[in-house]
Amino acid sequence: MTGQILTFTNLFPSAVRPHHGRFVQDRMQRVAVAAGLDWQVVCPVPRVPWLLRRRADRALAAMPPRELVDGVPVHNVHYLHLPGMSRARQAARVARACMPVVRELSRGRPTVLDAHYLYPDGVAALHIARALQLPCVVTARGSDVNVLAEIPVIREQVRSTMHDAARLFAVSSALSGRFADVLGNGSRVETVRNGVDLELYRPGDRAAARRALGLPGDRQVVLGVGRLVEGKGFHHAAAALAGLGGDAVLALVGDGPERERIAGLLAPQRLCLLGARPRDQVILAYQASDLLVLPTYREGWPNVVTEALACGLSVVASAVGGIPEILADDRVGALVPPGDTEALQVALQRFLAAPPDPRLARALAERYSWDDTVQRLSALFRDLVT
Repeated sequence: MTGQILTFTNLFPSAVRPHHGRFVQDRMQRVAVAAGLDWQVVCPVPRVPWLLRRRADRALAAMPPRELVDGVPVHNVHYLHLPGMSRARQAARVARACMPVVRELSRGRPTVLDAHYLYPDGVAALHIARALQLPCVVTARGSDVNVLAEIPVIREQVRSTMHDAARLFAVSSALSGRFADVLGNGSRVETVRNGVDLELYRPGDRAAARRALGLPGDRQVVLGVGRLVEGKGFHHAAAALAGLGGDAVLALVGDGPERERIAGLLAPQRLCLLGARPRDQVILAYQASDLLVLPTYREGWPNVVTEALACGLSVVASAVGGIPEILADDRVGALVPPGDTEALQVALQRFLAAPPDPRLARALAERYSWDDTVQRLSALFRDLVT
């Protein structure tokens, strides 16, 4: 019987959240094919009691128990969650709800659990793996280490369970170091970065892309891609461009609670709020732009940076997480301290005044193909199911 990978994560696309966790899908789809293994997904979904539900919680409550996402069976398992009240017991609730599903899916066939995000997903997956005697690989992604693992009760759960993992990964060297600090054992954490699809993300017809998105054809466009939340720092980008003067446009793909704040920092004719867009239109946004900006406060390995480089864009970004590892060529990348609007302004001015050759950015992106990552992980998963 063919062995299988059971990816265990809340970070996965669905009919309700079609763009959520696309980076996990991109990675593991390639790995499963290269390994010659079947692949299914178990997705823990918080079920918030009706009186406490926000709009997003109502949407999650409507997720079906099973769906196909690009041909991959996804099992959405609802578990009780009380926002702000049950975080310390969240992993236990997830494990209790998902145990029967994982037991049934793994019955009688070689299976490896593949958990993404340390808490609650990774901790819960390891509880299940121990009970069912399954190997389990855990990958740290970013805020799970940078934010959640700083909470003492969660940090202790991570520390007490991760020794049971078959392998521990993080997506950047910086994140591997922080993960090792949490565990107090650096020897077990390995760096396995994400890749970029160099066929999908590539330079295109800038004028046509701008027409398709309604962006001005006669001005420079600085692009930001990500949720409009304070931690992404796009308010710094708006303030920096306002301080520069001129007519360069800030185009933002994404939505969130910072939308109004950002809109108040830059003249309307210089701001294009494009909202959340499907992948094909995000690619158009890269192709339409002159420069990517990511003034974030924390990251793991931000795929938007490698995607932009692959489309020929230079990048101005915060020197956090894996970003300094990616921007290894200062001809096409500038690193600034997070929260430093003045430094951001100087870097933006540099690239807007003298745009680098797009071929330099593309050449840097070609270092980050999926080949090495997929080869390494596919061999590991084959070994773990034999």
